[in-house]
Amino acid sequence: MLLSTRWQFDRIIAVTTEQLTAGTLADSLGAELDGPSELVCSGVSSIAEAKDGDVTFMINTKYAASWKESKASIGIVPSDVAVPNHDPNTRALLRVDNAELAIAYVLSLFMPEVDLPAIGVHPSAIVSSTAKLGEDVRIGPFVCIDDDAVVGDRTSLYPNVRIGRGCTIGSDTVLHTGVAIEYNCCVGSNCILNSNVSIGADGFGYRPNEDQTMLVKMPHIGNVELGDNVEIGSNSCVDRGKFAATKVGDGTKIDNLVQIGHNCQIGKHCVIAATTGIGGSVQVGDWVQIGAGVGIAPQCTIGKGAKIGSKSGVMRNIPAGEEWLGLPAGRLRDVLRQWATVPKLPGIIAQLDRRDDP
Repeated sequence: MLLSTRWQFDRIIAVTTEQLTAGTLADSLGAELDGPSELVCSGVSSIAEAKDGDVTFMINTKYAASWKESKASIGIVPSDVAVPNHDPNTRALLRVDNAELAIAYVLSLFMPEVDLPAIGVHPSAIVSSTAKLGEDVRIGPFVCIDDDAVVGDRTSLYPNVRIGRGCTIGSDTVLHTGVAIEYNCCVGSNCILNSNVSIGADGFGYRPNEDQTMLVKMPHIGNVELGDNVEIGSNSCVDRGKFAATKVGDGTKIDNLVQIGHNCQIGKHCVIAATTGIGGSVQVGDWVQIGAGVGIAPQCTIGKGAKIGSKSGVMRNIPAGEEWLGLPAGRLRDVLRQWATVPKLPGIIAQLDRRDDP
């Protein structure tokens, strides 16, 4: 199995799992080898479950302490982490600068082959005569591609995907089963949209009518624009803008069950974890990290490089580079100080009561 071309590493030497040894793996990773180079790597596993022939990972001293009991043949470890009781005559350590990237590379080597739809258009698919399909596209069963849509080269559409009128899908993109791209929306190249993702559904906007007897739906005539290398997890939704585009920048990764409201502007290389809800017209800078279950109120601005802890409720702007947590969310150091004070309150109150006693 060859390393997937989707992976991007600075100094990777492509190898197959059939020829993978401690030596070839060290060369590919640019790692310092401490042990026999000829040890064969036949699998990958956690340090507790590894067996003879497996490669495992120790990202900190906690896991390094378990190396002696592990049955793994090869261990990948950060250069600055000491591994006690290592025997370089029988097992190999690969010391790397970035263990997380090394893990990603090794896992990609053992990734099972993906069953893509066959090249061409399945007989059951419905493709408009005015749609434009690139070279070597893969259009699966019951796909529907509407008028004037464009699908780029080598893009794969799994069964039951719908591409709306006037949409543009870039090259080398994969849309899994049940994905819906509504009219005039744009998806970049090298994107992955998992099952049942919705791109470009109406934004959520209603106003009471004049006599307060019903809610009037607010039309949304904008669209959604996803950049290149965007990944979106299953059952997530990105709503179309009211007037212009809701945008998600290049390289951003969105987990399952995430809601992004109308007019949001999500920056590049952001990470948004599951069940997060982002209200309308929120501005999110580049390289922002948002934990699971976060709620962000409409029209907030999240600065570049900010981090938001899981289950936080963001009610106001977050400056660039800051870490926030809590409900309502505040600066991490302030919230932790408050949490540390709460258990002390009964004692403080008791002291004050004693002072008040005559």
